[in-house]
Amino acid sequence: MTTKTDDITQELYDLVQKNKITENLMKYCRGQDRKELELVKSTYWPDATDNHGSFVGNGHDFCEMAYEGQKKSGHSAIHHCSNVLIELLGNQAKCESAFLYVMIHPTRNVTQFLAGRYKDLCEQRDGEWKVLRRTCIFDWANELEGAQDFTGIFNFPTETVIGRTYPNDPIYAEW
Repeated sequence: MTTKTDDITQELYDLVQKNKITENLMKYCRGQDRKELELVKSTYWPDATDNHGSFVGNGHDFCEMAYEGQKKSGHSAIHHCSNVLIELLGNQAKCESAFLYVMIHPTRNVTQFLAGRYKDLCEQRDGEWKVLRRTCIFDWANELEGAQDFTGIFNFPTETVIGRTYPNDPIYAEW
């Protein structure tokens, strides 16, 4: 027979584990958006697999391939992740999260949108949660013409703080 204290202790433990999994997802998004290769790789176990449609293979290899592609294209990007649903299964967890990935290609004068879901099997090793298997489920894509223009569209002054890539993005500056 369990007591209410045991139930609360288990619920708090589960909440902490789910928060660790969500934090790992947010690190992945920051790493991809800011083009910080080591941060992105740190969110996958070395033996992880990733199915991103055009890439199926080792998770770290995917990170390196995506990083090289991002460097070549010069696009800026931002991930929006939400609707994170986690089912804990001991040292593994099923995690579904919705994403919207926005890519601004200044040289091509287009903005691309990609939406879908990450289907992740996460695993805890030595108290740390990382992705063991990821499958991207793509639900929507679109492309719009027009370049990023903060000063024209929103009338921002030229000294407005604008996002950059690692290590020049303002997030890495002194707080």
